[in-house]
Amino acid sequence: SCLVGKKFLSFVFLIIRVSQIMKVSIKDNLSKKILIWYDKNKRDLPWRKSKKDLNPYQTWISEIMLQQTTVEAVIPYFHKFTSKWPTIKKLSESNIEDIMDAWSGLGYYSRAKNIHKTAKIISNEFNNQIPNNYEELIKLPGIGPYTAGAILTIAYNKKASVIDSNIERIILRIQGIKKPKEKVKKELIKISEELCPDVRSGDYVQAMMDLGSAICKPNNPKCNLCPIKKFCYSYKNNLTNLIPIKKQRKPIKIRKANLFWIVSNQNRVLLRRRPLSGLLPGMLEFPSSDWINENKEYKKEISFPFKGNWKPVYGNVIHTFSHFQLSLKIYICRDVNERKLDGIWKNENDIPDLDLPSLMKKVYKHVFSNNKN
Repeated sequence: SCLVGKKFLSFVFLIIRVSQIMKVSIKDNLSKKILIWYDKNKRDLPWRKSKKDLNPYQTWISEIMLQQTTVEAVIPYFHKFTSKWPTIKKLSESNIEDIMDAWSGLGYYSRAKNIHKTAKIISNEFNNQIPNNYEELIKLPGIGPYTAGAILTIAYNKKASVIDSNIERIILRIQGIKKPKEKVKKELIKISEELCPDVRSGDYVQAMMDLGSAICKPNNPKCNLCPIKKFCYSYKNNLTNLIPIKKQRKPIKIRKANLFWIVSNQNRVLLRRRPLSGLLPGMLEFPSSDWINENKEYKKEISFPFKGNWKPVYGNVIHTFSHFQLSLKIYICRDVNERKLDGIWKNENDIPDLDLPSLMKKVYKHVFSNNKN
């Protein structure tokens, strides 16, 4: 019985060893194929540098901008931002309102506030050098596990777990995971760490991002062009349009408000800055009433900021935020005395050149098109 037991244990150890070898082999082959594909097909992006020109500052800024935002939308903002503040030192010395203006239209404005805070910390505590270890990075405002991992792999070529929406989708499909991604976060992190190669970690992470963007798309993935389709459970079992499993979305809430387009007797329009806390922090805006939830009692009687000849503008401006949709009804009042109102007065023709959030750009276009008609 002792001999049988020993043989059985030897067999178990052999199975475990074979399994480990197979895992390593799959990992190596998968990463090699992805890197070969990447070398031929990588996107030409302004924050991507050769090894000798790696710039951790630009990696950090690009990764923060890319949170919840497409590459195409980020590129012009990245150029403008890094031209104005080419170093962490310059950024740390900047004014928060200037940063918010430069961020106008990019959305998720807490990112800009955190960039300003982090720049000051890095300048004061790290001699203007972005930390190259996870423990220090994760303490900085606005830097979570994903961004810390991205900085370590891309800027410092260190192995780390990096999972953006593209990488998440690839792993879910390769493994054939039939659960919403929200329920398997820990599993995805573990798999991501296992798959990341020891060599060219930064290139591998960017390759996975590019593969998810160009080939392993959310809808109608181009599986016939995928360099790692032979490793993909979903491809082999015709599940690519089922995985990732989509989480059921809650109905979006509606808010309403009145916006006041105030024109002075010098043909200038009134703007004001929003508070640094809350939505659109520190952004320029045209004055409006509070944004009230539609399911609450909405006052039909309009509370105008002052007495005047107010005229409604035809139609509403609709804008969708991450958690609700806003419907604005616009009212115009002209020939107002500028001295009677506090705020920022700008010539109507100069408004398109201002750094306005997307919502206020919509308002301007709506007013301008109605005036034209």
